[in-house]
Amino acid sequence: MKKLYLMIITMLFLVMSLHAQEKAPSGFSPASLYSLSWTLSLPVGNFNSFINTVSPSGGNFTGRYFLKDGIAVGFEFGWNNYYGKNSRNTYYGDDGLAITAIFYTYAFVVPWKAGFFYYFLPFAIADPYIGLSLGGDYMEEHIMVQDYDIYNTQWGFTMSPEIGVLIKFGKFSHWGANVSAQYWFNTNSFSFTEKNSYSTMQGLNFNIGLTYLLR
Repeated sequence: MKKLYLMIITMLFLVMSLHAQEKAPSGFSPASLYSLSWTLSLPVGNFNSFINTVSPSGGNFTGRYFLKDGIAVGFEFGWNNYYGKNSRNTYYGDDGLAITAIFYTYAFVVPWKAGFFYYFLPFAIADPYIGLSLGGDYMEEHIMVQDYDIYNTQWGFTMSPEIGVLIKFGKFSHWGANVSAQYWFNTNSFSFTEKNSYSTMQGLNFNIGLTYLLR
């Protein structure tokens, strides 16, 4: 976990370094942009206690609209599927039922968010940015033991600071790539038994995708 935090801090220093080194505009500043990205997600905190494997099954669609001087507002719709296989163990229910078996954990997360962003070099080919998004999460959690599917569903508040870079494919190209890292947490909580209760889910998302820019 320390390595991941160090990676994010390193990216932040790179953003500041690029901003300090850029001297002159080298392209155009977009009026808006739209990105479709693939997401790799790592559960952390309490969520990692429920599922401790990295999820490659995610993505998001974002739109951002520039106001002035690199300041933008936007939206994000995303999805992530998480899957975990646990070793053979005895699962105890609150009703006294005990099942010894291999059991599986699943989670499905759908965030809807709006956010504010600051792009340091809106005219440059490589444009680093930071942002903060707020919104809601729909979340499903499942524990599957043999033929039993024990699940919960709920909505919760979510927040995600973000750091990334927009890379244009040319000085005046309408196409580019977006690479970013997000730390997210939500207020969702769920309980399967007294011994299997979780609250305040958290995760790290790493996104890479294709971006279309409008002048």
